[in-house]
Amino acid sequence: MKSAANHIELIFSEEGKLSHLPNYEFRPQQREMAEAVTSALEGRSHLILEAPTGVGKSLAYLVPAILHAVKEKRKAIVSTHTKNLQEQLYRKDIEIARSLVGHDFYAVIFKGRKNYLCTTRLRNALRQQRQLFDTGEAGELLRIQEWSQVTRDGDVENLPFTPSQSVWQQVCSEIGTCSSMVCGPHCFFQKAKRQAREATVVIMNHALFFTLFAMQDAEEYFLFKDDFVIFDEAQTLESVAGLGIGKSISRAQVLFAVHRLYNPKTKKGLLAKHRSKHHKELCAQAERATNAFFEEVQMAVRALSEKSTTLRIRTPRFVSETLSRPLQQLRSAVREVEDDEKSKVAKDELVAAKRLIGEAEMLVEEFLEQSDSALTYWVELSSGRFQNVHLNTAPTSVADSIAPKLFKKGTSVIMTSATLSVNGSLAYFQQRLGAYDARTLILDTPFDYQKQMRLVLGKAVPPPDNPAFEAAIPEWIYGSIARSRGKALVLFTSSYLLRKVAESLRGRLESEGIRLLVQDGRTSRHALLGEFKNDIHSVLFGLDSFWMGVDVPGEALEHVIITRLPFAVPDHPLIESRMELIARQNGNAFMDYTLPEAVLKFRQGVGRLIRSKTDTGMITILDSRILSKQYGRTFLLSIPRCPIELLGPDGGAFQAEMEEVADI
Repeated sequence: MKSAANHIELIFSEEGKLSHLPNYEFRPQQREMAEAVTSALEGRSHLILEAPTGVGKSLAYLVPAILHAVKEKRKAIVSTHTKNLQEQLYRKDIEIARSLVGHDFYAVIFKGRKNYLCTTRLRNALRQQRQLFDTGEAGELLRIQEWSQVTRDGDVENLPFTPSQSVWQQVCSEIGTCSSMVCGPHCFFQKAKRQAREATVVIMNHALFFTLFAMQDAEEYFLFKDDFVIFDEAQTLESVAGLGIGKSISRAQVLFAVHRLYNPKTKKGLLAKHRSKHHKELCAQAERATNAFFEEVQMAVRALSEKSTTLRIRTPRFVSETLSRPLQQLRSAVREVEDDEKSKVAKDELVAAKRLIGEAEMLVEEFLEQSDSALTYWVELSSGRFQNVHLNTAPTSVADSIAPKLFKKGTSVIMTSATLSVNGSLAYFQQRLGAYDARTLILDTPFDYQKQMRLVLGKAVPPPDNPAFEAAIPEWIYGSIARSRGKALVLFTSSYLLRKVAESLRGRLESEGIRLLVQDGRTSRHALLGEFKNDIHSVLFGLDSFWMGVDVPGEALEHVIITRLPFAVPDHPLIESRMELIARQNGNAFMDYTLPEAVLKFRQGVGRLIRSKTDTGMITILDSRILSKQYGRTFLLSIPRCPIELLGPDGGAFQAEMEEVADI
């Protein structure tokens, strides 16, 4: 049998199997990455690997993962941040890998249970539809029943309409009512679970991985026996892991749990046909108590901070605990009904409803107690017709909370992304996750940035903290757009500034035949990106979500304009508490957290431009702090070296050298 190293050579060498694929070009960085992944898997060690755009990292980790999993009878978990990458891996890259490895294997995408239709719960809902649903909802239920007879996977994403939450929550898989003992082999979630157990490769998202990981007690594996995990898009791990292992409860969730039993307004629910008025009154009482409690939370937040919709809570019992007793009384009453219920169907649903009430009661109590000093507690208020209120907790230090369990001995965690390093080092990423024992590797870029990219720096632009910045920036953006005749992605850090500049420039741009696309909430991100790709005479103004995950090769995107360096405002409770923790440990919150986070986001933004070896274009930075502040050097040295131009007061550009610029 060939060794793993021989397999990698046969596939990734200049004359290997990959070289016979259409449009393939040999990349030594891809082979180096495949060798590093193979070595980590064989040695059951951990690896952090930065693979710049164009390396072909998906195949460089998939092929070694499949070869190792098949040979050693192990399971490969591949976790991504975005749905787009999951789909690309499953529909394209897995099939290419299959043609290369010479082994048969099985791969699946696995999602959270609430994405799947449970056929047992569907049958239960159909039997109880008169007491659970109004006419419109009953119509949706029948459409779901028809779909259940033709769908292959029962995934709500493939449902030909968007069901209301009140209906889908009654038929999706749920702990307690959907299990291998209760459901037969035709239940879609049980089928998906079985397929994941049998698969060689399981693809999922980071959020699901860490949610399941937090529930897993076994020390010798992550989610499946003898598994290993590869995190692609690993730059998001700290934020996603923190929320995944944290907890949240909202007004809407508590009301759903109550209304599942009985909704006083619609007179629907599991107890709708129950003769006792007492139980229905307890539901009404719990509903009133829920609204009163969360309104008190909302008023307390408004009193502490008039404008902010997110507030850190530092004081236990900052509002009165008025919710536990009504929920306890309701739970006790449900237990009585459950004991008397003869129908197993109704009994199972009552047990599940009682569990939800109990969970809500426990989460509210834990939030008010604030008994765990390692957690950050905060409230979020949502706007809109129904003002929801969320109580959230998450670990202040992800490294302290997950590192011992995640980076265990005897298995492998492989983390990769195009942007993980700061100033040529992966130490910051290691420290934030606590991955101190992981080997680190930064691959060279396959692109020739000296020929493909220019960097233009707005030396004469007023800095963002200067009152003149807001008035001046529209003209500087207009001049920059004119230099490339459109074809530009303009990245903002403030929705206010984005709207103001869009209002100021829309008429001028459109009079010159340049269509302005704006991320203003009216059009989805996906639709905006599609229009931008298809119209080479357009400009796109984007916020946070456009700094990463945007792939527009070719002439539609030849210019990325960064309006200001992406420093996060420390107004989110988690950011605030993490900075306080650094200060308590005698660190420098700006140098040790704020700056590295901004550099990584900056690198993501710059990375939107060059997506292939044939792409060319320019990056314009309109934040003059990159030249005037000492930390600007860290930003400049974290992106590929390329020709540099400086913008003078008249908007004219003149050439400069990196050494000269970095010393300004």
